Amino acid sequence: MTNLLRELTGRFDRALKAMIYAAAAAAAAVVALFFFSLAAFLLLRDSYGTARAALVMGAIYALLALIALVVVLMLGRTKPQPPPAAPRPPPLWQDPMVITSALQVARSLGPRTIITLAAVGAFVAGILLTGSKDKPTDKTNPK
Repeated sequence: MTNLLRELTGRFDRALKAMIYAAAAAAAAVVALFFFSLAAFLLLRDSYGTARAALVMGAIYALLALIALVVVLMLGRTKPQPPPAAPRPPPLWQDPMVITSALQVARSLGPRTIITLAAVGAFVAGILLTGSKDKPTDKTNPK
């Protein structure tokens, strides 16, 4: 139990340190971007003037924002893969319990009873299949 607790606290400690270092790296990247942008603006201002330098820097950042927007929209359009279909259960006639139960019922009924039931079932199926549902009824001469 103490090993598990020690392992969990170690993992938590490593994750916390990684998050702190990632936040520090992100802050440093923002500061670096600011100073590089300031240096580019000052170079452009010396060459082309303040208004044009501001327009160029604004256009560069607008272009970066547009590229980021396009990437976000493209990522949003990709459809997620459907989850894999759940495996179907095998048909009932392939279940070993059903087959075993059917064999036990057949043994207990005996062959004569099974043949009689099959004959009665075939007779009823024949009557139902040759029934009068397709024959027109005579509704003009009611009795």
